[in-house]
Amino acid sequence: MSDQGESHMLSIRGLNQFYGGSHILWDIDLDIPRGSVTCLMGRNGMGKTTLLKCVMGLLPAATGEIRLGEDDLRKRPAEARATLGVGYVPQGREIFPRLTVEENLKLSLLAGRAKPGALDRIYETFPVLRQMTKRRGGDLSGGQQQQLAIGRALLLDPQLLILDEPCEGIQPNIVHDIGELILRLNREQGLTVLLVEQKLPFARRVASEFRILDKGRLVASSAIAGLTDDIVRKHLTV
Repeated sequence: MSDQGESHMLSIRGLNQFYGGSHILWDIDLDIPRGSVTCLMGRNGMGKTTLLKCVMGLLPAATGEIRLGEDDLRKRPAEARATLGVGYVPQGREIFPRLTVEENLKLSLLAGRAKPGALDRIYETFPVLRQMTKRRGGDLSGGQQQQLAIGRALLLDPQLLILDEPCEGIQPNIVHDIGELILRLNREQGLTVLLVEQKLPFARRVASEFRILDKGRLVASSAIAGLTDDIVRKHLTV
């Protein structure tokens, strides 16, 4: 394996994406270090979710390379991401509202990556889900749905967890718990995390790295300590 594959969990080179007649992502070169918690930031409409969907194979990239370690993801179908070890929690969570908590979780087991006892470990991580196994997903609060969505992704024993706006529309105590969970998974299991997040205090608390998109271009990339007030004013303040 090359040094790049060893040091970077995810590497993107020359990524361009078009939607209709619009050029959404422009020549993106982006590395997510193995073992990092990297926060992808930027104002609304700057291409963050589009970038994640290109990584997940949900949107086609016009040009470029997307590598998970040594695997070229652009040569793989979208459904292969889970078996390769990518867990994805989309914006809006996208759980199945008519299925129970237990049914939502067991659907993930069909991907075939879960280790023995995985479901019990999810219930230990999210005790509220154990209490609500028979409740339909659509009847859960926003915070409970987010915990279900994260639990569903973690069932696959991912090496990379991708979270798109995990704190959106969620009560503060659950936001705090999600932050603690990300830190714990990263520190104890070495899980690499890539998240899109608008909340600066949350990003500064959980992230080790940041990347900023502005009008579809990568404009800043550094350790989180380098997220200065000047950068915030220039690229993040609305």
